[in-house]
Amino acid sequence: MAKKEVFVALVSRVPFGAVDQIGQHNFKSYLRKKAFISGKYGQDEIVKVVEDMHSSANKFLAELKELEARTGLTIRAEYPPNQGSFANIPAADLALIALEHLFAQYGGKYDLRGAIDSFYVGSVISHKTEENAVHAFAKVIALRAKMNRASALTLDMACSSGLKTIDLAYKDIAFHGADFAIGCGVEKMSGVPDRLVRGGLTNPFDGHLMAGLADETGKIFGLTREELDDYAFESRRRALLWQGQHRFIAPVRVRDSLIVDRDEEVDMHAMTRDRFSRVKTYPVSEDPDAKRCAMVTAGNSAAYADGTGAVVLASPEGLKKLGIPPLAKVLAYAEATGPDPKSFILKPEEAISNTISIVRAELANPDFSWKDIGHIEINEAFDVGNILVMKFHPEITREKMNKRGGAIAHGHAIGASGVPLTVKSIDISLTDQIKYHVVSLCHAVDSASALFLENPNV
Repeated sequence: MAKKEVFVALVSRVPFGAVDQIGQHNFKSYLRKKAFISGKYGQDEIVKVVEDMHSSANKFLAELKELEARTGLTIRAEYPPNQGSFANIPAADLALIALEHLFAQYGGKYDLRGAIDSFYVGSVISHKTEENAVHAFAKVIALRAKMNRASALTLDMACSSGLKTIDLAYKDIAFHGADFAIGCGVEKMSGVPDRLVRGGLTNPFDGHLMAGLADETGKIFGLTREELDDYAFESRRRALLWQGQHRFIAPVRVRDSLIVDRDEEVDMHAMTRDRFSRVKTYPVSEDPDAKRCAMVTAGNSAAYADGTGAVVLASPEGLKKLGIPPLAKVLAYAEATGPDPKSFILKPEEAISNTISIVRAELANPDFSWKDIGHIEINEAFDVGNILVMKFHPEITREKMNKRGGAIAHGHAIGASGVPLTVKSIDISLTDQIKYHVVSLCHAVDSASALFLENPNV
């Protein structure tokens, strides 16, 4: 079977939801906020009440360990789950909001739901931690969305999970005869214990935090704290300027008094440049005696986020059935991988280079290169990687890199992010009339993915 062209027909994402971590490091602050919101205590009483609750909790944890030692029981006491506007919305329901918005955009007479051949969902945390999501997660979502004939698969490839779903959907159309396929990603980092989220941000070989590994690579290449903070400040500035101008956003009705239609983190935690310099660097691991990073901080790294998005891919025949123009054309997908965990932050550069090699063949243009890319959307898990790409390829100026800000500003929803970033990049390419654009994410262990797109309307 000859390879088919593959187009992006429809896209949707929900706003990134801000997530507040709850753990040992800020449990007392959580108790203080809880006491204040309850309205039961006066200002003078709150301090004593919080101290009493905190002391009681620590005593309970100590007694629990003793009980386990005496009886052999395994009893896990968790800190309260991470907080956020979407905390009480199941991951499947969040994905369905994006999917319903997606189908509503079409509005034509063709039965698109019934025509979807395959449906892929990327998730790292949600499909393992939500009781109603551990079995046939993708298929359940497909059936609830009335995609009754779609084959369905749940995919976990760390931070690249979402982008990989688009690749699988792309291949189904390009090589396996499908006319319509959907790549979707969904992740809830609120509503779950923080230790489970932190596990997804830790090197499984030695327990080092990914922040510590990125810091080590930054030192090898001579980066400075000032460079990282400058980039991060600009990312937040750009994202704030773009708030309210996003297309393809599916508003989330949390309750009658709260409808989220903007990336929450961008509005909630605006920072001055001076404040970036005052943020403490991360420890390199969870060890209480661990040394601290030289330059990587919470300010120049991605915040936690809840998120989801969906992309409908179509063959040329499929587009004709819908009677709509394409939003983008998929030219290439590629990955890069290696054996050294600390090099994960370098891998987007390699993955993008691999897509460029494919695009040269697709376009029959041996001279196609980095200079022809109009926009790059690289996930800002740690901006060490974004800065190094610009250093390795000076033709990729800051104006071409994450033009509307990135995950430092709006947050990173681990397994989902690749799909919302693709939606965002398509939005930018259409608004700014950019011909070629690429989306890339690094992921553990020492790997990355990249999706190369063309705007056929330019």
